[in-house]
Amino acid sequence: VHRVVERYYESAMVVGDPTSNYDLSRSFEKDNVIISVLTALLVGIILLVTFQSAGLPFMLVFTIQSSIWFNFSVPYLTGDTMYFLSYLVVSSIQMGATIDYAIVISSWYNELKAEMSRREAIIQALDLSFPTVLTSGSILSAAGFLIAQITTEPAIVGIGECLCRGTLISMFLVMFILPQILFLGDGIVERTRFDLK
Repeated sequence: VHRVVERYYESAMVVGDPTSNYDLSRSFEKDNVIISVLTALLVGIILLVTFQSAGLPFMLVFTIQSSIWFNFSVPYLTGDTMYFLSYLVVSSIQMGATIDYAIVISSWYNELKAEMSRREAIIQALDLSFPTVLTSGSILSAAGFLIAQITTEPAIVGIGECLCRGTLISMFLVMFILPQILFLGDGIVERTRFDLK
């Protein structure tokens, strides 16, 4: 259309939903990679400064990214279509929520392992973190579920479904997989620790 119109006019703009969707889909892949890499990098830097260990941010970011990958592999495996806007919105929310859950458990574990064995520290950290993660995760998951059930706009339904499923996946990984990673990777965390004045 651009080529035909440009033969007759100096400048032309094609408008409408199909054109808008086409332009957005062309930029999505590149933008998505840039956003994902920058987000993981910035979260990693913040965790690096916060926990003063090079190993711990890697473990936490890996857990967070895994929950996002698992969440968005479901529509692919089931053959469902998904709006790319849903992907961007939910991955941002899921990144923020999961990092909070991971920080709570990691902070308790780092604090408690100075007073008791690593095994007891991870058990105690889970005991102390469980109410926080369960409360926050349940609220976010319920909100996503209700959004998906109440609205009739397909893009919003997709956001609700992905938010509900993603929060449940995040809670599962943080409560059952992250503690194992922290426990087994404790040597790496300690060897990569540094003092920041």
